[in-house]
Amino acid sequence: MIGALLRHAIRAAAVAGGAAAATAGARYMGSRRIVASEKLGRALMDTQRIEEALPYTIDESEAALAACAVYLINVAYEAASGISGPPTLDPIGHERAISSDSSGTTATITTTAHEPETRWQFDVVIPGLARISGSRRLEASRFSGSHIKMKTPDTVTIRYDNGYSARIESDLEFASNLLRLVGPQTQLIGNVNLSDNRGNVGLLRIDAAGVVTGTITRGPNIVGRFDGNLTSGLTFRSNSPVAA
Repeated sequence: MIGALLRHAIRAAAVAGGAAAATAGARYMGSRRIVASEKLGRALMDTQRIEEALPYTIDESEAALAACAVYLINVAYEAASGISGPPTLDPIGHERAISSDSSGTTATITTTAHEPETRWQFDVVIPGLARISGSRRLEASRFSGSHIKMKTPDTVTIRYDNGYSARIESDLEFASNLLRLVGPQTQLIGNVNLSDNRGNVGLLRIDAAGVVTGTITRGPNIVGRFDGNLTSGLTFRSNSPVAA
């Protein structure tokens, strides 16, 4: 079951990252209308992976950790897609709140710095299920050919009401191709480190082609593997016969 969920999660994010064709100049100017904290907040509110992970937190904790990792990858991708130049920033100290009338989920994003890099603190509450807290940095952009590149390191803690918790630290960079006319214009590259309070630790790597590899270990044993890519989907295969 978890493999299908992860394939759906990454595929949805990759499709969302595509954009209509435009010139490089139009993309750069249009990006200035994007409010970075609001875009991050909307990405954080896509909590389906966190909700789907709940059944695994008891007896398949490695699968729960994998789903939490996919949540962060989705957040990073969705928050980056469409940004092809310096985004609009809230004033330092400004708190932006987003909520869902249907689920009661709320996300609060506070801008804490602009220079030398933009920083946000965020908090997401899913009533009766979990709380997500963390920070994000957006390092200065740079041009490389027709690409604009930005680094977006994240540190996230996910605490479920049933006692399960996961910690995820990413070192991701996104690149937007200002001249690409078809296909996804946003690339996501880098590493994601995982751990939880059930003794699982893991590492995912996303290369320049969008290929994702990685493992989750518990003690000396590999208890699960990731493979796939950001276009066709990511699969996590658990090989742990022992409940965590």
